[in-house]
Amino acid sequence: MSNLIIDVSYHNGVINWERVKASGCAGAILRCGYGDDITSQDDKQWVRNLAECKRLGIPVGVYLYSYATCDRQAESELDHILRLIKGHTFQLPIFLDVEEPGTQGYAPKCCEIVCEGLKAAGYTPGIYASLSWFNNYLGNVRGKYVEWMARYKNLPKDTYNGQYAIWQYASDGQVDGVNGRVDVNHCYMEFGGSVQPVTPSVKPAPAEKKDLGQVDITYQAYTTKWWPAVTNKADWAGKGDDVSIKWLAVKVSKGSIRARVYTQANGWLSYLTFGNSYDLNDKKNGILGDGSPILAVELYYITPEEYEYQMVHYRVSVRNNKNFYADQVDTLKASGMDGFAGDKYRFIDKFQAWIE
Repeated sequence: MSNLIIDVSYHNGVINWERVKASGCAGAILRCGYGDDITSQDDKQWVRNLAECKRLGIPVGVYLYSYATCDRQAESELDHILRLIKGHTFQLPIFLDVEEPGTQGYAPKCCEIVCEGLKAAGYTPGIYASLSWFNNYLGNVRGKYVEWMARYKNLPKDTYNGQYAIWQYASDGQVDGVNGRVDVNHCYMEFGGSVQPVTPSVKPAPAEKKDLGQVDITYQAYTTKWWPAVTNKADWAGKGDDVSIKWLAVKVSKGSIRARVYTQANGWLSYLTFGNSYDLNDKKNGILGDGSPILAVELYYITPEEYEYQMVHYRVSVRNNKNFYADQVDTLKASGMDGFAGDKYRFIDKFQAWIE
């Protein structure tokens, strides 16, 4: 049996928690902040979200988005969490969110420092990561702490019961009281109880996958206007060298594409997921960007279940560099890069993508 819970941050705006509770949502995991223990990196809706959930008796957990690549940063992130949760009680664990490209190698050590520190302070610690991160990078800490796993697949709700405590199954859920998309989760654990780490079960041999055939990715770029749509490697999107791209639109003919951009104004924006359409007029959920120059792009292709796995390949060129950077493949660390396209300090001026 699983309960539906949501996880939210300031990206979800001002939430009407009375309507969330009335909708039947069983609980919430609130972002308290991100990175080092700096007050400007506290989540802007943390205080209000926590107060509203406590007022209404909504079971609550917490997460902090990690950027740590060394012990000093990990200890600062622990201090960040402890400062914000001090004096409060929670019915769900306190999670460290590890997904930032470039932190894969250090993530297990960071999880250990933060989770052991939370445990010593009397809290139940947990780790949030994608299925691929748990399988490929977090082996040293598997089974030690509560595990909250992200995998966006159309699967039965009890698919990961017994393997993970919580499964984030979509980022485009609709819950009354929250404007726009919201992350939704199946929660298999009890609220407020003593939670034992979930030990991964042995996976059955995978069934033979079917051939998905050609998958087309179509994309457009906005500089001072929207330029024509491009499909696969027929061309590239953008006006040309040294003209910044400020919005991107992307869609795929089969499956779906998960994407985010790093902008000059706001750094990494929230992930958005697109199927076979986008909406150039919807600047919140229909396209990628915030109107300021885009400095990096990250894409992940979600292959439909039962089909052979495919990945998105993509590349960009940037200001003062006429050549494309090396291809990126999904969110993997390919070509010695960091799992995204761009360098996060010069704007991108050309973008190209294909799936294979």
